[in-house]
Amino acid sequence: MQTMCIEEKKVAVALERNEAFWNGGLKDGPLIWVTVPDAKQGTPPAEPDEEEKMWTDADYYVSAAEDRIARTHYAGDALPVCHPWLGPDQVAAWLGADMTILPKEFTSWVKPFVDDWSRFTELTIDPGNKWWNLYLNLLRRCSEAGREKWITAYPDLHTGIDGLSAIRGPENLMMDMIAEPGTIHKAMGQMTELWKYVVDTVSDIILPYGQGTSNWTMGYSSKRFLCIGQNDFTCMISPQMFEEFCWRDTVECCGYVDHTIYHLDGPDAVRHLPRILELENLNCVQWIQGAGNPHPSQWLDLLKQVQDAGKSVQVLYCPTHGGDADLSKELDVLCSSLDKNRLFFWAVTDSVEKADALIDQVNG
Repeated sequence: MQTMCIEEKKVAVALERNEAFWNGGLKDGPLIWVTVPDAKQGTPPAEPDEEEKMWTDADYYVSAAEDRIARTHYAGDALPVCHPWLGPDQVAAWLGADMTILPKEFTSWVKPFVDDWSRFTELTIDPGNKWWNLYLNLLRRCSEAGREKWITAYPDLHTGIDGLSAIRGPENLMMDMIAEPGTIHKAMGQMTELWKYVVDTVSDIILPYGQGTSNWTMGYSSKRFLCIGQNDFTCMISPQMFEEFCWRDTVECCGYVDHTIYHLDGPDAVRHLPRILELENLNCVQWIQGAGNPHPSQWLDLLKQVQDAGKSVQVLYCPTHGGDADLSKELDVLCSSLDKNRLFFWAVTDSVEKADALIDQVNG
């Protein structure tokens, strides 16, 4: 991986430490990604006349990515990542849903369209699908523009049970799981194959550029590294239903790539953690405590549970999630209480001085 945003020696160290994290050989941890947006002067490109074009106009998107990455300060093990996407409901749109994208709010939403499963027996992506082709064009452009600049990331893939929830509607899906379990088992099997198809398609585009891989959780690997736990719907179901409808999909996705991180989203998802920790090929669990809940340093028992199972753990601090935390205190508590060599500390802060102080704290 190469980039003009960070000095060569620093990149070499970051690459070595990132790879060591996934291989269980990290020393003098934690793996620490700290970035400072807008740390350098620059002139962002003029916004397009329609908000949707901020994501769908490839020329604008690439120019905005180049500007954003060039003006970011990367501290510790952080590397520049470009994450082209069309919002969390893009998979549902690839399957045929009408989608509204709101780039300024960093989201998208769809209208469920499956009204009768007998009319939708095969869940596949039409090669002519508008949103699929928009995404692939964006991905290709970002990969090409990212030569010696950044890592082009795998997409945020809400397939599996989240994908079914998006195209069917959560209330209807919950009823289907009780009334038509066989139908949902079949649909989940198709979603697993869809996930593999997307991963393979994206891999064929990004890997030849030799920049390695990442995803929205950050982190780096020269091999295929993905977030496999985009299962927000599981916050609404029991461990028994998770076992019946989601376990096989999770196992297959986890075993299909080289390195994996599971997105554990909030206290309502914790009920599934014991089973998740049994995933043989899972490397890391990302803990998201949820709005209004204590910062990661107050969840030590849970984080230790993850590490005691032989997995690493990632914690996140950004303006919309844990941004009010005392990062120095958080880092101190976590490093002194956990196995710091299996800790991934990811933070976005507002000054170079704060970012570099955190790195000095680790190295001190």
